[in-house]
Amino acid sequence: MLLAGCAGPRQQQLHQAMLADQNPAAHARDLEYHYQVRYPDVLRIDIHGRPDLSGLRPVGLDGTIDVGRLMSVDGRTVLQLQRDIALALRLPYSAVRVRVEQYASQQIYLFGEVGNRHRVVAYRGPETILDLIQRIGGPGEGAELNDIHVVRGHVAEGKPPEVFHVDLQAIVTKQDLSTNIRLEPFDRVHIGQTRRQKMSSYMPPWFKLFTPPPRPNRSGELLAPAETITGSNP
Repeated sequence: MLLAGCAGPRQQQLHQAMLADQNPAAHARDLEYHYQVRYPDVLRIDIHGRPDLSGLRPVGLDGTIDVGRLMSVDGRTVLQLQRDIALALRLPYSAVRVRVEQYASQQIYLFGEVGNRHRVVAYRGPETILDLIQRIGGPGEGAELNDIHVVRGHVAEGKPPEVFHVDLQAIVTKQDLSTNIRLEPFDRVHIGQTRRQKMSSYMPPWFKLFTPPPRPNRSGELLAPAETITGSNP
């Protein structure tokens, strides 16, 4: 009974709805247009009719790339770079394509219930907190979706840090986007634990051996062990 909490079919349905993204490729391209390139990102340059100038171009320590001549790219977006390269080479704008091949200069830091796969992820543009959760494949199984905070340090600006509360459940189920903030480089995302997960962490390993397996309810859905014990569903 101590392990009773938020796990169950409703939580699973919320996780599935949270991970839904109708067109992730187009979404990623839109973010890329706002991303500011820095060292040591890697760009892919495609110049029509100039294979000698096309290919992967790592951003140097001085913030430049080599496209037949050194060009400063630090802090520029891919759309700005396409224009700059076209002007420098006296080519039509449509002859140049630039995209970010490797995001390596800016990060987002994750803490708490994010599973074992992600602790630091590349920043890819001003995505929302829901965008990020979708990109990493969702939070950990014991995540409390109403207990998510984003901490913004403001170290470079010399300002005190800001803390934003995120109500992911309201964002997904009620389309309430008021807490779906857009992330900035080096933000820290803290994801809390459900009560069940917290209690489980205090239990000795042998106690978990006595947790009964899930059983189906009348609609055929599997109940979580805690629901089986407490009888919270028919």
